[in-house]
Amino acid sequence: MRVLALDTCLDACSVAIWQDGVITAREWRPMQRGHAEALLPMMEDIRARAGLDYADFDRLAVSIGPGSFAGVRVGLAAARGICVARGLPLVGVNTLELLAAAIADEGPVGVAIDARNDQVYLQCFLRGDALCPPGLLTHSQAAAVICETGAALHLVGSGAALLVGLCPANIRTSHLDLLPDAALLAALAATRDAGPGSAIAPLYLRAPDAKLPASAS
Repeated sequence: MRVLALDTCLDACSVAIWQDGVITAREWRPMQRGHAEALLPMMEDIRARAGLDYADFDRLAVSIGPGSFAGVRVGLAAARGICVARGLPLVGVNTLELLAAAIADEGPVGVAIDARNDQVYLQCFLRGDALCPPGLLTHSQAAAVICETGAALHLVGSGAALLVGLCPANIRTSHLDLLPDAALLAALAATRDAGPGSAIAPLYLRAPDAKLPASAS
């Protein structure tokens, strides 16, 4: 199986090719903005290095959020466009789940992403299984969810440091700069059911900050 994966949800842009259990090409760049300009050239570069056409892939994979509105839209639009043009299935993976998969821990893992405005995106997992749904929570709400897990939690992500003082003392934190990687996304997607690109929806969790102007009276 061959999988082309792409991530643009947070402060990085990455693309990877997975072939039968091996990452054969990968590019990862930290960036806070500019994903739209960077993504397609990165995809073309690693595809050319691997000597593959888009028709050679069995499926695509994309991170669906939560994350920045622009980033989520860029990645999902690119993935859908290729899937429609080439008739390929698509796998979408929640960003919080993707980050949790990067942590080797047999105990519960909580992923907290700083969502600004005194809020975090939070989800907790145990060996890959979700312990709670993904949510956009205030710091105090997130701390309450963490306490409800009833176990010492390994808390990671850019929002972890924001919650330490509100959580029980047995909470461990690490990987505060953790960002998604398309290489891990590709490996996860190889084990998931794939469907048409139109069936994959973004996971925004919050309403957009931009508002349409009010109609003139």
